Amino acid sequence: MKKKFLLYTILFSSLALFNSCQDDLELTSDSVITADSFWKTEDDAKAGVNGMYVNFRIQTQQNYYLLGGARSAEITGGVQSPLTLANYYNNNLTPQNIDVDWAGLYTVIHSANLVLKYVPQITFSPSTVKEQKRYIAQAYTMRALCYFIMARSWGGVPIVTEPTENTNQSQYIIPRNTIEETFKFIKSDIDKAIANFPDSNNNKTQLALPSVYALKAEVNLWTAKQLNGGTADLNTALTAINAIPGTPTLMPSFKDVFAFDKKGNAEVLFAVRYSLADLTSSLLDNWNQFMFVGPSDFAPLTSAQATAVFGTLGTGSGNAGISRVQPDITRFNFAATDTRKDATYLTLYNGTTPVVTGLVKYNGTVDGTIRRFVSDIIIYRWADILLMKAEIKNALGQDPTTEMNQVMKRADASASFTNDTPAANDDVILRERLKEMAFEGKSWWDIVRFNKTSIVPSMAGKQVLFPISQNTINFNPKIVQNPGYN
Repeated sequence: MKKKFLLYTILFSSLALFNSCQDDLELTSDSVITADSFWKTEDDAKAGVNGMYVNFRIQTQQNYYLLGGARSAEITGGVQSPLTLANYYNNNLTPQNIDVDWAGLYTVIHSANLVLKYVPQITFSPSTVKEQKRYIAQAYTMRALCYFIMARSWGGVPIVTEPTENTNQSQYIIPRNTIEETFKFIKSDIDKAIANFPDSNNNKTQLALPSVYALKAEVNLWTAKQLNGGTADLNTALTAINAIPGTPTLMPSFKDVFAFDKKGNAEVLFAVRYSLADLTSSLLDNWNQFMFVGPSDFAPLTSAQATAVFGTLGTGSGNAGISRVQPDITRFNFAATDTRKDATYLTLYNGTTPVVTGLVKYNGTVDGTIRRFVSDIIIYRWADILLMKAEIKNALGQDPTTEMNQVMKRADASASFTNDTPAANDDVILRERLKEMAFEGKSWWDIVRFNKTSIVPSMAGKQVLFPISQNTINFNPKIVQNPGYN
């Protein structure tokens, strides 16, 4: 079983449908070997699903944030060279310099397509047949989630429903589907997932009924506001939120939501698990390493002064990846009584002059004397759902006070929400989302959904959709570049 899982992980991780390198495409023949060697037993099915989650975790190491948060002005230059990260927060992306494309997400989709093709053919015992349905439901949910990430980033994308199992490259040279077709497909997969989940069990680190209903709500909220879905989609989104099973609730303390020793807490619906046990000698951990303070980030102050503020400092190879970027303290207007500020970032000062700001929301844990950035990456949590519900109710002309006060008063007992016009309410809801969901890979998509990209100074005259990488177009000439990048 372990050998199968390791081989499966290698195979899944190497198969990207739209990869610019022909050598990578030649690896697709390994899927045929995989089909002959695996997909025979329940253990094979479990290994295949685990491989799907491994591939999705790879996307959350950095790409999920680059797509969902980095362009939103919540980060700025750090004390080291930002590498290509500056192209994101300065909104200077081009087809030539963008270093995140959709190949990695298609690798996850390939994994899901394999599960959907082969798991239904495996004979499960009567006592485990529920797991077969769960695996199928998770694959539909994961495929929908990946297409949703891509659709919000690039617009319409090629819809692929079959796994990559041969070296006939012509089958991969296909055009993009329209944005309408893409979202129709996403919604169809979500409904299939809901129909297949056998129960509402949720271990928080795999997709389940709570997270697929959260996804359904967010997808329909997006189409309501961005694709003229209107009242019908808003009502579908609200119904989905009200259908979330279980008893998710806000943690009493905002900081505890992200505490390393409180993973999978009552607020979490779905999170990507990071662990000290995973590839301890080489794991790069997740993107939070870019925003923490490292051993050479605090000149002219001392290590003792930095440690007093941040605790054990971040480390990396030659300090690489630490403080390449930092939270932009001019972006947030936290009240002095708002507990989210110090639980999100801390600033090291030289007198009254800020030296460096480090993200502490996802600061991982200390492994011996080394800080490891292995906080779980939370995809859905209850505060996010409450703020979505407030946004939906406001768009429907309903009063969002109840949901807003739950989130605001958890952060600040003295805060309160006053119902106003829908436009004024939207401004407050968006501000709360920016503070509550800061650095969780949500803020860029939030301001796009609210049609508020103008609040990002570097967005003047820039395109909202991401450019499609030139490598992708070189491989597939049927792909048409997004407007404004030709």
